[in-house]
Parts: sequence; C-alpha cells; structure tokens
Amino acid sequence: MLPLLVPVVQTAPPLDPSLIASAWPAATAVTLQWNVAHAQPATDPTTVRVATNGSYIFVRFEAVQHEPVIATQHSDDVVTGGSNINGGIAWSDDAVWVDLWPTGPGGFQYQFEANPNGSHNEASSENTDFAPQWESHGQANADGYTVTMAIPLRVVHGAHAGTWRMQFVRYVRSTGALEVWSFDKAQTNPDDAARAGDATLPLVSRQPLPRPHAALYGLGGLAAKSVSGSGSRFGADYSVPVTQTAAIFGTIHPDYSNVELDQQSISPSVYQRIFSEVRPFFTQAAAYYGNFNCDVCNGFRTTLYTPAIPTPLDGYAFEGKQGNFGLAAFDAIGAGRTDAAGALNYTSEDTHWNGSLQHVATDLPGVVDDTNEGGVSWYNGKYFSTYANYAIESGTGVSDASQGNWIDAGGGWGNQNFALYGAARKVGTEFNPVDGFDSHPGIAGYALYTARVWTFAPHDFLSSAGVSGFLDRYQGVAYGQAQSDNSVLLDLLTKNTIDVQFSAGSDYWRFGSALTPISQNGGVSIMYHSGMQNNLNNFPAHGASSTPTSIAWYTGRYGPGRLDTWFRSSTVRVGTRGSLTLTADNTAQWLTHQPDNIQWFDGLSYSYQVGSNSSFAFGLRRVTGVPPEPNGGGNCVGACSNVSIAYHLRFHDQEFYVAYGDPNTLVTVPQAILKVIFYVGGQKGT
Repeated sequence: MLPLLVPVVQTAPPLDPSLIASAWPAATAVTLQWNVAHAQPATDPTTVRVATNGSYIFVRFEAVQHEPVIATQHSDDVVTGGSNINGGIAWSDDAVWVDLWPTGPGGFQYQFEANPNGSHNEASSENTDFAPQWESHGQANADGYTVTMAIPLRVVHGAHAGTWRMQFVRYVRSTGALEVWSFDKAQTNPDDAARAGDATLPLVSRQPLPRPHAALYGLGGLAAKSVSGSGSRFGADYSVPVTQTAAIFGTIHPDYSNVELDQQSISPSVYQRIFSEVRPFFTQAAAYYGNFNCDVCNGFRTTLYTPAIPTPLDGYAFEGKQGNFGLAAFDAIGAGRTDAAGALNYTSEDTHWNGSLQHVATDLPGVVDDTNEGGVSWYNGKYFSTYANYAIESGTGVSDASQGNWIDAGGGWGNQNFALYGAARKVGTEFNPVDGFDSHPGIAGYALYTARVWTFAPHDFLSSAGVSGFLDRYQGVAYGQAQSDNSVLLDLLTKNTIDVQFSAGSDYWRFGSALTPISQNGGVSIMYHSGMQNNLNNFPAHGASSTPTSIAWYTGRYGPGRLDTWFRSSTVRVGTRGSLTLTADNTAQWLTHQPDNIQWFDGLSYSYQVGSNSSFAFGLRRVTGVPPEPNGGGNCVGACSNVSIAYHLRFHDQEFYVAYGDPNTLVTVPQAILKVIFYVGGQKGT
C-alpha cells in the first residue's frame, strides 16, 4: 500500500457533520475495506477524509450502516471499557477512531475515538490519564452517521513532518465488526501497529520541545472527627520534558482522593483480590511496567503491583521513548519507607520481537526486598507466538536463594476462529515480592487453553457460537499436587443480543496438607443486550451494552461445603441521558455440621450525563452476612454499607469535583470533598 499523503489546507474544513462530503474538497479520501473481527471484507462502506493545517489533523468518517445506529453516550472522557489502549466508548456504542504512531510502531500510540453523537474518548500508551481537550462532532442520518474530528498535534509527543504510522477503525456494536483501512488477512487486532499504514504529514507547526506543565490541586474536606476531621491540602503533579518523547515528572503532596471507580465485589475467591490502580503518579508511566507476555496465567503473578504501595509523601520519576526503546523509573518516598522501580523495553520495527527488563526495590523498617525480571517474546505477525520470562527475588524474606526465583515460558497459535495456548512455570517457595503480587508460591506445572468460534449468516437465529476449555496442573514442594483447575464453556449469542453461557469444571487448591475444592465452574448465565461477537483475543468477549440485564448462577464444592453463587444486574435508561443500575448478588455456602455462610451484595446506582463536560453519579451499596470459607479477603463480615455521591465538571484548563463517600471502600467514609485542579502549561495527561 502506498503511503497516504495528508494534504495541507490553509483553512480548516468545517466540522459540522450535517454538511455534505463536498465541504471537504481538499481532503484525501480512503475507505475501510476489511473486517478483522470476522476475517472478511467490510460489509457497509465507510469513507474517511483526512487533512491537516500543521496544527491539527482533521478527520471525517462517513459510515453507511444497515443495522440500527447505537449511540447512548453523551459525555466525553467516560471510560466504559474496550478500546485497545485505555478503555472507551467503543464497546458500548457504535464508534470510529484514529490510531497514530508518530515515531513508528515502537513509539507512543495515540487513539482518538468518537461515537455517532460526537461524544469522544482518547488514550495514549504513554499515560493512562491522557485526556486533553479536542473537538469531535457526530450526527446520525438515514444511511448511517457522520463523525468529524480536529485532533491537536500539540498533545501528540513526537509529532513531526514526515512519515507516521496511522490507522482508521470503525466498530459496529450490533455485529462486533471491526473494520480498518490498512490490513492483511491474518490480522486479528485493529490497532496493530505492524498492520497500520504509512501516512506523510508535510507540515507540523509546533515547538521542538513540549512545554513544562503541572496540575495544581486544592482539596477541601468536611469530615467527622473519627476520620481525622475537616481540613484542606494543596499539591501538584508536574512534568518537565527533556526531549519530544521523554520527560521527568513527579508529585508533591500527591492527591489520592480519587473516588470515581467502584471496585466492590463479593465474588468468591481464595486469591488475594486485585484492584486497579487509580493514583495519578503511578498511572502516568504504567504502560512501561509489566511488559511481559504470559499465556494461560489465570491472574498468576506480577513483580510490580502498585496498589500494594502505600500513599507516598512525594514521588519522582522519568519516562521516555527513543526509537524502539522505552525507559521508565520512579521513586516513591513514604513515611519510613521507599518504593522504587525501573523498566527498559524494546520493540522491533516489525513488532515481532519484544524484550523487557524490570527492577523493583522496597526499603522499609526491618525489610529490604529487591526483585529483577527479564523477558522476551516473539510473534510471527500472523498466528504463532512464544515467550519466556525469568525473575529472581532477594532480601529479608528470602533465606534460600534457590527458592526466590520464578520462571515461565509458553506460546501458542490463534486466529479469528481457533486458539491453542500453553505454558509451563515454576515458582519458588519464597518468591513473593513486597511490591508485587504472587497468588501461589512454591509450585511447578503447566496450563493449557483452547477455544473455537463459529459465526453464522445474517439470517440465522444464532449470531455466533463458541466453546473453550482450560486446565492446569501444579505440583507443590510437599504433599504432591498443589493446584488443579478444569473448565469448559459453551457460549451462544443470538441475533437479538441474548448471550447464553453454560459452564462446567472443578478447581482444587492445597491448604497445608489438604487439597481443598474451591469450585465455582458449573453454572449458567444469561445476558440480554450483550450484542458483541465472540472474539478469541478475549474469549468470551461479550462486552455489555449500555443497558445490559444479566443473571448468572454458579455452583460447586467450595471448602467445607457446597457453594451457590448468584449474580443479578440490570441497567435501564432513564430518559436520554440517565441510567439506573440495580444489583443483587449473593453467595450461599451450605455446610454439614455448622451454620451456613450466607452473604448478600445489594447495589443501586444512578448516573446522569449532564453535558459533554459534566456528569453526576449516585451509588448505594450494602454487604451483609458471612463470606464463604476459604476467602481471599476483601469481603465484609457482618454488615457494611456504602453511599457515594459525585459531580464532575471540566473546562479547558480546570476540573471541579464534588463528592461524598468513596465507592472503593466497604463502609462509607463520612466526608465530603471539594477538589479543584488547574492545568498549567499543558493539558491533562499530556
């Protein structure tokens, strides 16, 4: 494919999507030709027009669609899960997006996406908090919809006149189609840098070096004396660029009042519960760490798990890309402890080879811990991949060096319809990094995963069907088998977006000398308004629509009794901008010679999209009863209630938050928070 020449225009084209295509006469036009989700030609035509004036890239998508247009999102920057880098609108609405790699496939990736309403989201592989201001518009019409974008080049690090990698993508929510401009027929990922096309930008009008910038915040709280009382504080996150693609950054009196992410659950588990990182200092360069491939891991381990690091007093860090290499490091200084990490990554020009080195160090009273990890992976660009990783821990908690290491290797084959992956690993009995996460030290064994998906013609009752299977066997240092898991899943998706899953299997985990059942694999789940095809990249990849209703039941021998688990949830639209979600989950562990363990999780939440730059949310959650045994922690025992209220308003250089409570805690923290953030010298996450 010849490089796409992005023409230079003196006058910005109109962004009104109601205007006809001839309003963009100077733009270059391309078409989206291939559906990578189903390995077939695109069914509905999509024309993309692109131009630049040196300060912006202007893009216009004209999408013909025979399926009903789905567009429920009205607020910008709402992460709903699904886009390749950082979640986004793509999996709950129809959507289009642009991928940019200004310095090639080994450099930073930027993604700008919008739904048919023009509501947008964005993502960057440099910073998971990337959220600059940019412009998008959308309008549905009789034949489909049109979306226009103006992408500011000032927020794209490494922007230069010359050749970039670029991709245009369209997602059809009701069929799961992912249609792209540049492709080959073996492609499964629409955002694959190796398959993206070359695009020439003759003009980029910007400073050779980005300006230093800072996010200054002020925080005021009204709280009960039991939680330290009322007060206020000030702080800042800052970044000082040293090249186009590298920067020194840090935090002073960091703001960790993030209250917008609800991570509560009573899902039974013997594992330590894993939570997503929401703290800005640790999210800025998060993509540099943990770049180690791992097949059939089942949440196995990581040498850096930043939620394990307590709130530091101050932090200092560096991150940057140079050619095919990426480098990052941070030092978090807390009360009586220091947590530090560094990472070096390499990606070959054709993206077939990846290599990573990582060092994590923890120093606190009476404990010194160091972990080093290295890994390499190879992908042939079509179907086959393989990898190998090795890590070693030393310090206070490792008395026998031979038991402080971890080794893992695996690989497999996969396309749009079939996958087979396997791995073998060995974990030392004393391998358990202080700032890491290891679910089961002291075991050795293997794991296998396979899946097959069938898709059907448009007139058939079923849209797709899939079957998958998983098993692992791990031996312990003593007593023989330490972990055993088996599962099989049948997944059926109908044309009217009903998703039905049937599962069976067993899980066993050794506690001391006893191999204990912890099974919850047998069951049935039904979801209405699923509306997404099976996908072997994440089988079963049924991302829910914005209004799903689901009920699921799982059962099995669990610890000293049988455990039945129910999950019930429904989201309904309230007007065009509001949604109400009701949740009622429960676990019931039936025991023979002691009282049964019964626990309920009830939730009610309401959200309202006030406008493109503001939103309101209310949540009420309650956990009552006793969790099953054994339990991996994180559940309430007895009764726990939580109430949270939040309002968010964003302008070009400011953000305002008003919140009460915290949805991340089991019990409401009795405090109200007012937070104001001012962005100086640059925009959010840039």
